[in-house]
Amino acid sequence: MIQGLLLAAGRSRRFGADKRRAMLDGEPLLLRSVRRWLQARDDVLDSLLVVLREPSEQERELAAALQQLDVASTFCADAQWGMGHSLAWGVLQTPRADGWLIGLADMPALQPSSIRAVAHALRPDAIVVPTHGGLRGHPVGFGRDFGDQLLAVRGDGGARSVLQAHRSALHWLELEDPGLLLDVDEPSQLDQAWPPRAQEPGH
Repeated sequence: MIQGLLLAAGRSRRFGADKRRAMLDGEPLLLRSVRRWLQARDDVLDSLLVVLREPSEQERELAAALQQLDVASTFCADAQWGMGHSLAWGVLQTPRADGWLIGLADMPALQPSSIRAVAHALRPDAIVVPTHGGLRGHPVGFGRDFGDQLLAVRGDGGARSVLQAHRSALHWLELEDPGLLLDVDEPSQLDQAWPPRAQEPGH
């Protein structure tokens, strides 16, 4: 089973406030993004884990909101040191996964079909990178063979070092979804992120 990992432990410095709680169509941005992943669930990608910051009252409130959606979360005590620490922590919590789909919690315009497409293209020895118009986006899929390397990533670079070290394993997947490029870093981008395109049939 491919494991979805949604990284939600950033500090929102460019946004100027906790963007995870910014309201988007009556719901916090984080939950809007999570719903895209829930709509993508199938027999290949069924499990989702959201990585939050170090435990605090605020983080526990977010965890409780996620639990209401039947979504698991985990607190990363070293999240302040960069995205790489959050990613490695998420992989550490899911050692039995056949692969990991690494997503960002500030991408509410991402289409569920794109998430599924990356999951279905993933193989144990492959890294699947979605693109739109030739530009690299998220989520990025890592096969099980890269588990040890993901456990070792640190800092703000995320999994960039793993991508650079295994260029021959990269599988580029061009998708018709501009939402895989749009992560909300500033308040002005909220309008771009919503409303998304029409839902797929059956979702």
